[in-house]
Amino acid sequence: MDNYIVSARKYRPQHFNTVVGQSHITNTLKNAIISRQLAQAYLFCGPRGVGKTTCARIFAKTINCTNISSAGEACDQCESCLSFNSGSSLNVYELDAASNNSVEDIRNLVDQVRFAPQLGEYKVYIIDEVHMLSTSAFNAFLKTLEEPPKHAKFILATTEKHKIIPTILSRCQVFNFNRIKTEDISNHLAFMAGKEGVSFEPEALQVIAQKADGGLRDACSMFDQMVAFTGNHLTYKQIVENLNVLDYDYYFNITDACLNQRLPEVLVTFDDILRKGFDGHNFLIGLGEHLRNLLVSKDPQTIVLLEISESLKQRYAQQSQACQLPFLLKALSLISKTDVNYKNAKNQRLLVEMTLMQLTFLTASNEAEKKKDELIPNSENTTESKTLTANHSASKITALKEPEVKFASRPSVPFDQLKIKSSFSLNEARNFPSTTQVAGTPIVPAPVEKIANKEVTLEEVKACILNYAEEKQNSGSRQLATILKTAHINFADNTILLQINNETQNEQLLTVKQNFVDEMRATLQNSAITLDIRISQAETQTKAYKPIDIFKAMSEKNPALLELKKRFDLEIEY
Repeated sequence: MDNYIVSARKYRPQHFNTVVGQSHITNTLKNAIISRQLAQAYLFCGPRGVGKTTCARIFAKTINCTNISSAGEACDQCESCLSFNSGSSLNVYELDAASNNSVEDIRNLVDQVRFAPQLGEYKVYIIDEVHMLSTSAFNAFLKTLEEPPKHAKFILATTEKHKIIPTILSRCQVFNFNRIKTEDISNHLAFMAGKEGVSFEPEALQVIAQKADGGLRDACSMFDQMVAFTGNHLTYKQIVENLNVLDYDYYFNITDACLNQRLPEVLVTFDDILRKGFDGHNFLIGLGEHLRNLLVSKDPQTIVLLEISESLKQRYAQQSQACQLPFLLKALSLISKTDVNYKNAKNQRLLVEMTLMQLTFLTASNEAEKKKDELIPNSENTTESKTLTANHSASKITALKEPEVKFASRPSVPFDQLKIKSSFSLNEARNFPSTTQVAGTPIVPAPVEKIANKEVTLEEVKACILNYAEEKQNSGSRQLATILKTAHINFADNTILLQINNETQNEQLLTVKQNFVDEMRATLQNSAITLDIRISQAETQTKAYKPIDIFKAMSEKNPALLELKKRFDLEIEY
């Protein structure tokens, strides 16, 4: 049997220009080699499988090359390059700090640093997983790392930069490797497939690249696995089934069903997903990512942020046109809340299904709100309201200068027939008539209603407050309605005095005080009305609301409670 080599090793880059997705690192290293400005120590940090050790080996090979090109690349022809490619170079020493992390291992390394290279100018020491070194080993390495011999170069590689002590970091040039983009991984997989004679669907390689999560080594491993599973032809369907990836079609279908309010289809699709062994939390995260992609696809400038194939981009752009922006924003907010509460939920499936139900009827609620806004226009933005405001201000000035202006009278209405509204419209309250003009005559403003405040009686105030309490009770604010119904009401000098029982009731009234005053002014047609809230001292003294007050009142009637509290060392909440 032939000696099989996995793709991650077989197609490992041998030059800087073949490193995938780390151009900011390779360009800096090449420029340093060309200008001969080499530091004594480098620290390569970043996620797994992004090329840290690969770049370290290429760097070690290039600085010892005797025929470096003008672009800063090794020639692969000289004796040093040939020995390096064959794995017999004595100028490169690799140490695995995960298994050699003691002080004694570092001392052995320091002893070897003294010897000059037999071939080439530099000896390069690559220490992988350097964060695994003990604190004592780090301290033993400090002096050599700061002032090594001129022929020694150190390259430290780690996936956990935060575990390295600051004294080591200060002695190194730090290079941060990025996660490789999905597009770059997909292109590299296509290159490998072409070399191996494997046919593929672009969407299949795209799924592998996304599953790798920025690690090229993981992508190469999955590529080998899929080739062994499917043969020499990679299809999207086979990749999705074997890698246990949820198909895009599920998300597109669920979104379409939500937009068309087809709840049974949504629930059946989610049940099918669970039956195939997919986790509900992963489905929820994938649906959130799908909605985010739809939001990004609504604008041609942001659709480039999607790391997917061109055919899939067109599909996202098509569905995004059917999704309104409020729907996407509310849907993302719902999914975000469900994601936070998922782990603490007792019935996780029900939690996800409730979220899907809310998503299904989001469009219906948006349409209802839109119709409501059309029925209730914004008076502040209309020309009529601006004209009324101007007429109102002018009428105030006229009333001051000409007190004998005649106003149009309004037929009186008995108070018990007065209809009290929870929402007050400027047009309904003042009902200014529009100006009229007869041909050939100058414009004469129509008579306006009297602006003076209406005289209000205590009975009218009580009836208005009772009506306001009923509206609050119908809207769900039962506690507030009870406070208003049980409060003692007085009215004098345009001031409504409410006497309540305790501070808790006072805090609840303060939350709606301004709305309450506005309603009273609008309904009673008196803009001078104010509200004064007072706590009844008699009620405070006679009634106990807190546990400590209740205990004191009970102990006065039954002193044995004090002995019980003392014997069992009980504490009363305040």
